[in-house]
Amino acid sequence: MEDAPLNEIWHWPVDARPAVLEGRWLGSNGAQAYVAANPVSVLEGGPEAFEELGRWLTCHAARYPAGAAIGFLSYELGRLFEPVPLAKLSSLPDVSFAYYPRVRKLAVPAGTSPLDNLGPPTKFHTNFDQESYQAAVTKIREYITAGDIYQANLTVRFSVGLEGQPAERIYQRLRGSRAPFRAFLKSPDRTILSNSPERFFRVFGERVLASPIKGTIARGAHDDEETRAKLLASPKDRAENVMIVDLLRNDLGRICRYQTIRVRLWETEPLPHLFHLVSHVEGTLRPGIGFGEILRALFPCGSVTGAPKIRAMEILAEIERVPRGVSMGAVGIIFGLPGSNRCRMEFNVAIRTLLLERDVATFNVGGGIVYDSQARTEHEEMMLKAQPLLAALGALSSGKTCAMNAVV
Repeated sequence: MEDAPLNEIWHWPVDARPAVLEGRWLGSNGAQAYVAANPVSVLEGGPEAFEELGRWLTCHAARYPAGAAIGFLSYELGRLFEPVPLAKLSSLPDVSFAYYPRVRKLAVPAGTSPLDNLGPPTKFHTNFDQESYQAAVTKIREYITAGDIYQANLTVRFSVGLEGQPAERIYQRLRGSRAPFRAFLKSPDRTILSNSPERFFRVFGERVLASPIKGTIARGAHDDEETRAKLLASPKDRAENVMIVDLLRNDLGRICRYQTIRVRLWETEPLPHLFHLVSHVEGTLRPGIGFGEILRALFPCGSVTGAPKIRAMEILAEIERVPRGVSMGAVGIIFGLPGSNRCRMEFNVAIRTLLLERDVATFNVGGGIVYDSQARTEHEEMMLKAQPLLAALGALSSGKTCAMNAVV
């Protein structure tokens, strides 16, 4: 690991396409960051870019063995794998990767930028108000009653005007959450700020690991152990989690030797203001499985769709009626040639992830709806997840809770 200061990246020009991945990427202990700039090649677009991706990675991995591809996948890429009517954002590609000839591993400085002195809170908008959110939950419960699905991950889309705030400053505020899969990707067209707590999948050689999150509880002031125990004992949260574990186990069965798949259930993931319930599903890839085959089997992650996946995606597209974009997609890094024993790659589930574009920040926040879900408690959980993002954007005063604004 190098000792060069991570803070130097905030002064790099946008044309350098600076990229930072902080936290527990590729087995790091949380005190390191992968940092890169000045890529030799950029690949982004729709179906044609996805079809080119395997060849593009092979070419550059051979030419730059110390380098890596870093980028994102939009949620709407899923329409290439399943016949689901997903309408994409016109300005956002399905696939966007830059290949960096050198990636440095730097120490992460302690401390974060404060949230004070931001001025009066900026107004935020959502695509649901209280009434329409309740109607959406009711509609999903009706689909569950009819036997269409067991669970659907309903999301709310937020938008906040940036009012000239630099992306670097917003990201510095977000870092206070210490989410394990943070990312900063800046380009001339847009900036992606990911504050994700969730691993989508990690590949080391022939081993693949997925770590779905389902289940959330707010942290109290002094009762962490009691709060953890309450989450671990919650029948609803455990049932939601197992549904997605089963989905991921089936998805991994499409690319792994099925007898090698193992499951570890129900660990708690701490964040400053909440605990998540996380499980792990791991297996050995079959020979010849590359990056494209992995995506076709796993994308999008079942924790942001529901179960069964395809029908849940159809229902969510009908109810949400807006593209998810990078939110609920994935951000990640690929070292080496996918499909080889030397390959290392990891992708987060791009929850708690901001798209900064044309002086507006947008993001989706969601939660799993099951039959016994209540709109009020689901809404409270969703807004709990949104709080750090809204605070970092200046749309919420530090230490305050938030409520829905008007529909846009």
